[in-house]
Amino acid sequence: MPNHNIDELDAKIREALGEEDRALMAHFEEQGLLGQLGGLFKGKLAWLSIATFIIGTILTIIAVYAAWQFIIADDIASMLRWGGLTWIAGTSQMMIKLWSWMRMETNRTLREIKRLELQIIRMEAA
Repeated sequence: MPNHNIDELDAKIREALGEEDRALMAHFEEQGLLGQLGGLFKGKLAWLSIATFIIGTILTIIAVYAAWQFIIADDIASMLRWGGLTWIAGTSQMMIKLWSWMRMETNRTLREIKRLELQIIRMEAA
């Protein structure tokens, strides 16, 4: 359910801003999912996001391969080894995804804080 009070407040803030301020605030607007995902590959920790993306891709390939080997295995010992590898690689890949989602949420929170700082500075200047 959308929050109409927040939408109205945002509209009032936009009306109170000048053209230059509106352009600056547009830079800090809420991003869509793809925009947030792209934001992971910018800034000081971009190298870490690239590394985790590569590692996550490798882990996914390993998990799929190990799952296939589990399916075609003939004996219980092989099934246990391949099943364990599938579980470890899949779980590790999911942990990397969770870390990425947490980074996206952190970036979103920082963007909102910057918006608030900008609004406070503009209010003090007026």
